[in-house]
Parts: sequence; structure tokens; C-alpha cells
Amino acid sequence: MTRERNRGEVHLGDLAAALATLPWQDQAQAGAIAACLGFGLRAPLQAAPHRVYDRGDTRTLAEGQHAPAPEPPVLLPPTPPRPVPLPAGTLPSRLTRLPNLAPPYVEPPDWLDAGANAFPPAPLPALARATLLPERTARHVISAALATRRPGWDIQLPRLVATLCRREPLRELPRRAERTLALGCQVLLDYSGRMVPFWEDLNALTVQVQEVVGTQATRVYSFDTRPTQARDWTPDGEPRHWEPDGRPVLAATDLGIQGRSGAAPSPDWHAFAGQCAKAGSPLVLLIPWPEERWPRTFPTNATLVQWGPRTSAGMVCRQSATLAARR
Repeated sequence: MTRERNRGEVHLGDLAAALATLPWQDQAQAGAIAACLGFGLRAPLQAAPHRVYDRGDTRTLAEGQHAPAPEPPVLLPPTPPRPVPLPAGTLPSRLTRLPNLAPPYVEPPDWLDAGANAFPPAPLPALARATLLPERTARHVISAALATRRPGWDIQLPRLVATLCRREPLRELPRRAERTLALGCQVLLDYSGRMVPFWEDLNALTVQVQEVVGTQATRVYSFDTRPTQARDWTPDGEPRHWEPDGRPVLAATDLGIQGRSGAAPSPDWHAFAGQCAKAGSPLVLLIPWPEERWPRTFPTNATLVQWGPRTSAGMVCRQSATLAARR
């Protein structure tokens, strides 16, 4: 079985080579060959210097004779057509001029300029500022810091078995402890001059705590340098001083160290921690400085947590476990 050979495409070069081998007889045939190649002009004679082509016959010119000179090609563009003659004179216009309908110039009234100033330009939108506790971790950090333990529903089997083996009277079923936010909390915010760069973070912390614990279960106090003088205001505008009541206390402050390494806090902080311990209120301090700048001497009933974007619930749990081990 023979396979048919693929035929190649015919290009312009192939057409030119094929037309060059045609034996043309007169100038009209040469012009037709040139037209096939895309030239609209008359093609000159392409004869060799000593040969003349006539009906396919080749004759050698005698010595001293020359081939006839080809006719010069036409290089000028075709003559444009003659313009259409127009009538002489100007035709009359049928358009009519309309009267000026615009009112005469009148000065604007005074109330028009006053109304422009009545609407001040809109203020530029404030740029969003990232808080020290990002939204993705704020709920977990606050829950870990303010949660307290209470007896849950799950029975503590090891303690129950040990009580039965010792034949001791069982007054109530021992239950495993669980963490809860039912007690609420007290939030103390340090609005001293040293905390001016963090005032917006203090306001954001108040909202974050209320979203986790609840607005009704959160009591917010503010103070300046001395936490024992913290207070809030009643709906009537009367000041109300802070007192610990057994609920967890969350204080956001720099302890007055101003970022100085190893600086001791003011004596008022020791009195503040003592009041929390006496009332049985867990104390958690949020400090915006790294741990290496924290004071070395501080009451053992306080859990110190770094207040920053990298703070996590695991860090708070580890600090609480370290405080429980020291006790």
C-alpha cells in the first residue's frame, strides 16, 4: 500500500519561479505575468544581453547588435476625476437668529454665599490602628485570664474511689472543677501620663472584656498611678471608689516602671495586691513591656502577663500555673 505524499503549499516564491519559465511572446503577455505577481505596472523585457526571446526560439545576436530597449514603466498615479461643477453665486440661508434668552448678569444674593459655609467639609476618615490584643486572640486571652474554677458536673472518680476504700462517709459527690466566667470581673485602667501611648488600647480593652464577660458583669474603674484610688462614676455623676469583692481583677498598667529594666513599682501596688488577696479576688496584670523589664519583687498573688500582639492563651495559662506552683 502506497502512501500519498503530502503536497506542500504554494507560496509567492514558487509562483514567481513558475512564471519566470513561461515563454512570453509580446509585451501584453509580459504585463499579464507581472499582474499575476501583484504588480499593476507594465513589466519590462527580461532578456539576456546577447539573447532575444521570440516564440520560445533562442537566437544569438550578431556581434555589435543590442537587444531592443524596453519601454519605460508608468510611475505616475492615475489622473483624478474632474470635480463636479458647482453653481455660481451664494445660495441664500433660511436660518433665523433667535433672541438672547439668557437673563442679564445679576450679582448672587448674600444667602447663597452663607449657605456654602453652612456645610463644612466632611472630616477625613481616621486610619485603622491595630490594638495590642488582636481580634483573633483577644477572646481567648481574656477568657484564660479571667476564668475561675468551680465544681462541675463530671464526677472525680479517683477521689470517689479513695473515699469508698477508706470507708469514709460520703457527704457529697466529688466533682471535677471547671473554668467559668460567671463571676464577672473588675477592670482597672491606668490613665496616667506614662500610659498616654496606650490610651486607645485601654479603651479597646474595655470593649473586648465586655464582649467576652458581658457588660452587666463588668465593672470598669480608672486611676492615675495609684490603683488603690481607682474609681468610676454612678449614673448620677457621683464618684464610686473601687473595692475588691471576690471577682477577678484585671489591671492594665505599666506599674510605673516606664520600660526601665528592673525598676521597682510604687508601694501602692503592694497595698493593692494585698487588698485583692484579702478579698479572695484573683489579680491579673497586663503590662505592655516585655518580661525582662518587669520588676523582680512583686506580690505572689498577682499573675503578670505581657500585653502585646504575641500574647496567647497558652502564655496566660503558663503564668497561672507558675503562680499556683509558687503558692
